[in-house]
Amino acid sequence: MTKNKPSNFNFINVVAPVIITSYFLIGFIPNWQAVDRIAPQWLFMSIINLISISLFVYEQKALSKTISLCLNSKLSLTYILFILWALFSVFYAINPTEVIVNVSRQFNVLLMFISMVILLFSINNFNYLFWIISIFLSVEIYAVLIDAFNLININGRIDGGQLKGVTANRNITAFSLALKIPFVLFLIHISKNSFIKFGLSTIIFLAALCLTMIQSRASFIALGFISLFYIIIQIFLFKEENKRFKRLFQIGFLVFPIIFAVLTNQFFLADKGADVIRRASTISIQTEDDSIKQRLRYYEDVVTHITSNPFIGVGIGNWKLKSIDYDSKDIRGYVVPYHAHSDFIQIGAELGIIGFLLYLGIFIWAIFYIYKLLRFSKLNRNNKILILFTLTSLVVYTIDANLNFPIARPQVLVIWTFLLGLITVFYQKNNSKSINFDSNKVIKNSFFGFALIFLLPTIYINNQVYTSLKGQMILLQDFNSNQFNLPINQVDNVVPDIPNITVTTIPINSVKARYYVNAKKYDKALDLLEKGTKANPYLFYSEILKSQIFQEKGLLDSAKVYARKAFFGLPNNDLHATRYINLINLTRDREALEEAFPLLTEKNNLNNWKNYLIIASGLYPPKEKNLVERAKLASELFPGNEEFKALYRQIAIGEVGVSNAASFSAMGLKYFNLQDYSNAAKEFEKALKANPLDYAHFENAATANYLIGNLEKALEQIDVVINQLNPLNGKCEFIKALIFIRMGDPVGACPLLATARDSGYSQAEATFDQYCR
Repeated sequence: MTKNKPSNFNFINVVAPVIITSYFLIGFIPNWQAVDRIAPQWLFMSIINLISISLFVYEQKALSKTISLCLNSKLSLTYILFILWALFSVFYAINPTEVIVNVSRQFNVLLMFISMVILLFSINNFNYLFWIISIFLSVEIYAVLIDAFNLININGRIDGGQLKGVTANRNITAFSLALKIPFVLFLIHISKNSFIKFGLSTIIFLAALCLTMIQSRASFIALGFISLFYIIIQIFLFKEENKRFKRLFQIGFLVFPIIFAVLTNQFFLADKGADVIRRASTISIQTEDDSIKQRLRYYEDVVTHITSNPFIGVGIGNWKLKSIDYDSKDIRGYVVPYHAHSDFIQIGAELGIIGFLLYLGIFIWAIFYIYKLLRFSKLNRNNKILILFTLTSLVVYTIDANLNFPIARPQVLVIWTFLLGLITVFYQKNNSKSINFDSNKVIKNSFFGFALIFLLPTIYINNQVYTSLKGQMILLQDFNSNQFNLPINQVDNVVPDIPNITVTTIPINSVKARYYVNAKKYDKALDLLEKGTKANPYLFYSEILKSQIFQEKGLLDSAKVYARKAFFGLPNNDLHATRYINLINLTRDREALEEAFPLLTEKNNLNNWKNYLIIASGLYPPKEKNLVERAKLASELFPGNEEFKALYRQIAIGEVGVSNAASFSAMGLKYFNLQDYSNAAKEFEKALKANPLDYAHFENAATANYLIGNLEKALEQIDVVINQLNPLNGKCEFIKALIFIRMGDPVGACPLLATARDSGYSQAEATFDQYCR
């Protein structure tokens, strides 16, 4: 490493690694009673920022040159412009409160990046920071392995989705591991001690093993890129060095641990639900994969929105609201898309083309800096190799940013800002001669003044969010279980006003309103619901509660108006569909039922089909042509469901027809038992005419006709059962086989007897043995 003499006090040199380590600790902050652990993590980040920015202001004179180098960076200026443009979105956002929350967070990420740059300027040798990262990586590995062992002990299997380690979900855990691997590889590169190299290689093996168990396909791509890039680096070094065999051996410190991790997975874990080969084989762009189909749908929605709104988006943090509008027909319940699963295009949807270009510009400047450093700088070889490993980690983050949403996760953002900080420090140190340090005193002084002024409100906002997420734990437990355990006198103060939607985008005021609806305090509830609609106009939970209020007041038309809004807003929501169709039934509104039918049945939801047929059967007369066709279609869509068969019979035949058929059948059985098969056949034929959908009437008529020798008619009747109504119990095939035998065709009867026997009809066994063996 280069050892440039620091230009600031030794105090900063001592404090810098402590503060940077404190940033690294952010990802280990637990949820502390909040719904999501990111809430205390954002708060912790803002507190560290306050400490570091206060320190920079206090040591401003000593840090003058460092601060100038930081703020002169094109990357820093682009980042600052991005935050300002994001703040501007408060004027056009769907939900301005969400802009305030998200700008507070991203402003703190900016300050973390600036702090990283200034602190890294004060450090002579970065190697021990990489050792700290390796230690944190080891702790994360340990947490994942403990999760895996616990799952095996409890369930005998590993569920990759449950391997969260110290984070909130497996994708965050996977990329948190992958992002740190390049730093371990750099330590292997610079280490002279073979035992240390093998120890670090063991960490890589364990990290790779964890990735094979977590089963995040995006992380497999990232690990593949790390491997490819590492091998390319070693090949270039191979050409430059005399000790070439040693360089080839160096490749093994990554390749062998990964191979060993995959082999360990296949021999010991594949049969426990963590088959890495099978999982990796599903990496493709085939749209048959549900996860890929879902993401492609999200991407398409974002691109559609950007195309229609290229300059003004929906406001930072607001895509989770607008996405509901685009994905409304595919949303089940209140589980919304939330993220576009690509930070770049989501930023485009939220902040328009300008916001997208500014965010993309941060990465472009970083790549440009790396190119300049590798191509034109006089850095020594180890420093250039460090830059290459930094690039490797940055590309891993970019993969994550294109497939997930690291912009919302402090755990990963810490490493991202550290990477950008390293790149900026190297570049600015190598270009410091071209910078006029006296020309930007105003910018330098005003920036930290504004930083402190805005930092204090962000701490307040982040604390409000953390307090809210603790309260939401109570509200959402009641909501999800449809309980009202929270006393109504505590409802108003259980959470603060920021944010105004839950972590699942349900308006908090609407969640509060349900308690007042339950207590029949309708005026208070309606006031809260109006605010809830403004907070999220696309979820329509507020409209469902309004519908409930008006129904309880006896105002069915008003109740139906709001239920209709909710149903057409989210038609795949069972609560919305059930409430609307019940109100249609209460108001006897055939026209509304017909209007709702396409959306009710578009996804072939069983409950929606059943509710429609039950209500339609009461609104339409029996044998109504369109309704009969729909009932028939439903019985074909759900062939094993007896309820649909009964509804089809009721709609196609009517209760009178079913009743008459039952009477004729009973009389037929009476004649049959008296061995008067001729009269039995006549009664059974009356039954099948009254109810042609019951296969038993056809079987009975065919049997009676067979016994009196009317074989052609018997064959015609039993063919109706086999070809149209087959209950798959083997009896109809057996009856047809008997008819064939009596007609003198025992060979033609054999396939039918075999089918009857295989279908479980026991009487067919002896007949098959008699004629077919």
